[in-house]
Amino acid sequence: MAKTQFLGATLRLKYLAGHNEKNEPKFAIKTYRHLNDTHTTTALVAVAKAIASLSSQPLDSIMKQETTELS
Repeated sequence: MAKTQFLGATLRLKYLAGHNEKNEPKFAIKTYRHLNDTHTTTALVAVAKAIASLSSQPLDSIMKQETTELS
């Protein structure tokens, strides 16, 4: 049976930073590292929205990236 071990996670907030000359959206991404495995999805979304409310740029998306070791 395969085993997994959580190594870490990163929270990424993607903001709409404007548009280019072709009117295509440009994005800015802010990364928050060193999350542990006890953070729930609900808590992460609440924190991300609170952080985004401090920005003048509109929030486009919230991403969580996990690193897991498989053995």
